[in-house]
Amino acid sequence: MRGRRAGIGFAVALVAAAGAARADTSCPPTGETPAGPLAGGIGPVDFGGIPEACPVGDLALRARVALLVAPGMPDYRGSIVSDAMLRVRHPVGARSWLSLALDVLDFRYLNNGGLASTGFAFGPATVGYYRAVYATATTTTAAYGRVLLPIDTARQNGVETGLEIGGSFRAPLGSRAVADGGLALTAPLDVVGGQLHGRLQPVVLAEAWLPLRPALSVGGGAAAMVELAPGARFITAAPRLSGRWALPRRFWMALLLELPVAGSDRPDFVGSLFGGLSL
Repeated sequence: MRGRRAGIGFAVALVAAAGAARADTSCPPTGETPAGPLAGGIGPVDFGGIPEACPVGDLALRARVALLVAPGMPDYRGSIVSDAMLRVRHPVGARSWLSLALDVLDFRYLNNGGLASTGFAFGPATVGYYRAVYATATTTTAAYGRVLLPIDTARQNGVETGLEIGGSFRAPLGSRAVADGGLALTAPLDVVGGQLHGRLQPVVLAEAWLPLRPALSVGGGAAAMVELAPGARFITAAPRLSGRWALPRRFWMALLLELPVAGSDRPDFVGSLFGGLSL
């Protein structure tokens, strides 16, 4: 009898210790508001957007708008680019998760020297696989791969696909704040008239998050992208401000503001509004 009681007590202790170990990590408990970078930039879908390092499952919708006003004459130009992205992420085991994202609507207004054009489009999409590779009570790192699928009605004479591989991290900054970020290597590929036109474009992101209330966190940082091939050029550098709000019943909202300050391919302002449901 004593042996049986000791065995039961030992099993209960193991379960309690395992639960404590899962809770004592740098990631929030499953089902709470996701913590980490928000997909930004002006690329298609979430391609090139550094993801969270923490395993996550959610259904989210992002509404994004990018504005460019270049009033210099005679080459006046401007643009309004807006899109709506639908994304679902689902855990696969305790350390891995999958994502599927699609630009369900894309609207563009372009004005170049008085010549204006508008258009609506659908697509493209991405599919990704993510895996936590190192996790302690304070630090989490993850590696991932993402594929850009050539589903895009805006392209009439060709298709664009691509591959992205990268890693992300989450670590403490003092007693309350945390640092998030990562590095990605994106390789978009355009296929036009049977010819292949590829590019090699690394992306880097670093930002810090500070919880103001149990249901509210704010973040600030910067992202940058360069092109290494076929030619070297500096594409963009963008400081960014973020906020996340936890809502009842596992719903959440987030806001991302980006203000590109340098680079050859940059709008004046990029704003994104997110709404999601943690699964």
